[in-house]
This record gives sequence, structure tokens and C-alpha cells, in this order.
Amino acid sequence: MSDSTYTISQAQARLPSLVKEDSFAISVHGEIKGFYLSKQRLEAMLESLELMENPDFTVALKAHQSGRAKTYTVAQLDEKFSA
Repeated sequence: MSDSTYTISQAQARLPSLVKEDSFAISVHGEIKGFYLSKQRLEAMLESLELMENPDFTVALKAHQSGRAKTYTVAQLDEKFSA
């Protein structure tokens, strides 16, 4: 994510090039008043929120983070599910 912050005047002047960025903030008198997020960034955030609402996913994520999750190679999965 970008750490770019622009004044409202800068943002107005550079908008065509700024929208190519992943994200940026707009400030007025030194105070951040708004944010721009690209379509891809917003979709990724929404997908993450949807995953976090899934109890099975959160259990699997916690198991993975703690090192308790079992991992498989693609070959092992092919063997297991092709039978």
C-alpha cells in the first residue's frame, strides 16, 4: 500500500496520473480527509473480509500460523483425490 499523501490542490492537478497508483491519501490543511483505493486494492480487501467471516477459514488460518496445520504437496493431493 502506498504511503503517498497529496494536498487537495496537488490531487486535483495530478488526478489522471494518481489514479494509476494503488492508493493515496488527500489532505486539507495538513489533515487527511480522504483516501483513494484502486479497484484491485478494494476487491482484495473485500475478499479478505469475506474470508475472515468464514469460521472454517479462521480456524485453518490460526492452525497454519501456529504451525499445527498439515501441508501437502500437489502430488500428494492428486494421489489422495484421484482414487
